[in-house]
Amino acid sequence: MSEKPKTRPGARSAAASRRPAETPDASVPDVSVEDVSVPDVSVEDGMSEASAEAEIAALVEAEREMQAEEAAIAEAAEAADNEEPMEDEEPQADDEHQASVEARADEEPGADEQPGADEQPGADDEVVEVTEGVEIVEVETAAAATAAEPARRLAVLGSPIGHSKSPALHRAAYDALGLPWSYEPVDVAEDGLAAFIDSLGPQWRGLSLTMPLKQTVVPLLTSADRVAEQTGVANTVLLDGDEIAGFNTDVAGIVRALGAAGLESARYVHVLGGGATASSALVAAAELGAERVDVHVRDLQKSVWLEPLAHQLGLMIRIRSFAQADRSLDVPELVISTLPGGASTAAVYTDSTRRRAVLLEVAYDPWPNALGRSWQLVGGKVVSGLAMLAHQALLQVRIFVSGDPLQPLPEEPQVLEAMLAAVGIDADGAPLGDGSDAAEAE
Repeated sequence: MSEKPKTRPGARSAAASRRPAETPDASVPDVSVEDVSVPDVSVEDGMSEASAEAEIAALVEAEREMQAEEAAIAEAAEAADNEEPMEDEEPQADDEHQASVEARADEEPGADEQPGADEQPGADDEVVEVTEGVEIVEVETAAAATAAEPARRLAVLGSPIGHSKSPALHRAAYDALGLPWSYEPVDVAEDGLAAFIDSLGPQWRGLSLTMPLKQTVVPLLTSADRVAEQTGVANTVLLDGDEIAGFNTDVAGIVRALGAAGLESARYVHVLGGGATASSALVAAAELGAERVDVHVRDLQKSVWLEPLAHQLGLMIRIRSFAQADRSLDVPELVISTLPGGASTAAVYTDSTRRRAVLLEVAYDPWPNALGRSWQLVGGKVVSGLAMLAHQALLQVRIFVSGDPLQPLPEEPQVLEAMLAAVGIDADGAPLGDGSDAAEAE
């Protein structure tokens, strides 16, 4: 309602008709005996004092009556305004329509129901939904959003990729976490990586990368974690809007897999191979407390890029040929083979070294390979690359779920157990039915 009482036009004109146009001039009498009863006194040069007083009294009384009438009119107008809707209010619905609205408010509408062309919701419908149906509307909106949101997609990329165990590991993890996410292998070569990433839609959450893409992806990243920057290698990509964040979980995968197998530290380490994974092996060796690392390769010139990294880590490094791998007088506590699966090596270790040194064989297909079998023949300790793969994949799952490789998953021990079972290894990283008995028989 307005601050001042509203006066209807009819009432306003009636009041005006009762208001004198102007105050009468005292020198020109305009009052007859019919209007005011006063003594009949004839005065030649003007009005007597008694007549003037009587006229003034009559005028005052008339003004009071007019003011009283105007006040009554204003009061009536204010009462009328209280009964009428304001200009921005809809008229009150009749009883039958109001009953219909209340009945509809008591019923929960179906997700697929829409008002017909002749059943558009009115102002009363909107009020009921906002004031009384908030919880129902919010629940339905959340359900619709969940149904409309595409399932998060992930993949492991590489070439070739058909042998990868990453899909088994990740699917087991997301099943254990109750997440309806998909994870698939995709064959992508180096020259097709940029186009593939550019083609991904908003439903994509992340990628795992195998060789030869771990270095190829680095220039495509918008950010990288410390280990990825240090090694120049990223095996994990988190997709978040326009952000393409890179991570290296291989280092932690090596350290955690060896820790599960009982190796917590190593002063002297051998690394076989000079590719991208060798840089992660160097950083892992430093985290295990190594002082010296010998890197054995086929081509010495192609592996000199590892020297600056080793110096940065505070490691003494020697890059040598495979033929110089074993020196029985100085036995390494750990040998990390980063060679591709099925690749042969001229590195030959004595029985004594194989019994005393732990072998981490990064490749797991085929299993066991020639180097692993040679360790098994003398009862040496072999950690399958599946253990490293499982532990680094656990950190990838952390990244894909929370964006943070340091944030543990809900019920993480059970998740890891499911992942290890999915690839057939025990908690120590030893393959179940790994063929060691057959190797011993030979």
